[in-house]
Amino acid sequence: MESKDSLVAQFLRLLKAMPAGVREETPVLADIAELCAGNFVASSAGNLPTKVGVASGASSAGTSYPAGAPGLVRRRLDRRYARIRVVYSELSKLDFKKAKPEAGFEDFVFDQTNFDIYNKIGKDDFNTFFDEGLEDYDDSFYRNNFMMSRSAVRKAIFRWYKPAGEHYSCDTAINPLLLGIMRTIHTSLDFAPLIRQEEAMAECRVIIRFLQDRSTLGEDTLSELDHNFQALYYGLIRSFDKLAITHSDGMVTTLSIHPGESMSGDEPDVLYGTFHPFGKAHTIALS
Repeated sequence: MESKDSLVAQFLRLLKAMPAGVREETPVLADIAELCAGNFVASSAGNLPTKVGVASGASSAGTSYPAGAPGLVRRRLDRRYARIRVVYSELSKLDFKKAKPEAGFEDFVFDQTNFDIYNKIGKDDFNTFFDEGLEDYDDSFYRNNFMMSRSAVRKAIFRWYKPAGEHYSCDTAINPLLLGIMRTIHTSLDFAPLIRQEEAMAECRVIIRFLQDRSTLGEDTLSELDHNFQALYYGLIRSFDKLAITHSDGMVTTLSIHPGESMSGDEPDVLYGTFHPFGKAHTIALS
């Protein structure tokens, strides 16, 4: 019987063989394959097909996003690093000589926060934190912090912020509620899992239906996926172990797998990322 990691390696090779159209429908799995396939050395034997029939005009090689552009999972890691870097930058600017004994730490930070930065935000930063970056938090984050849905928060941001050249501009002084939303999203480290189970499941279904249409897999494979998905999901998470990511400022983030904290040993392994904002190690759970 093959090991679980060997089967995951086969699955990653299968993902890399998918035509561009399928990869565009499965951006999470496609990027896992790009990032992690090299972490496994598997035998060529196995139960998963590694060659896929491709319709005329489609490509089974290369990535489904432009050459050199980071994929979906990689961008998520970059955004987490960017937010951690913002927090460390803010903390480094605090003047503790101004601390008042009667004031709490949050009030102390608030008093020294430069909120003017939210009046004019560069387009790249706007996308990183306030557009694509809204996906970095679970729905519960928006309900608990703002009593709003994610879509309502997005609508509010784009209602008030308008593109102006290379920036998005807004007079936040006339909307303190929006200012609070922007500040929280800019600096919160309460991230969603790097890979959500439900999105991985949905993309696996796309792959299986594609293979079924080409008679590569039997009709019962979808039900088998439902039954065995947990093992595949945590196998994909394990594939990130020892992965190193270099960010645009040259700092390196390393990913690692550690056992769950349950004494009984029945909790799944946990993926951690050790980021290095300004050269200082900061480790967070990613799963």
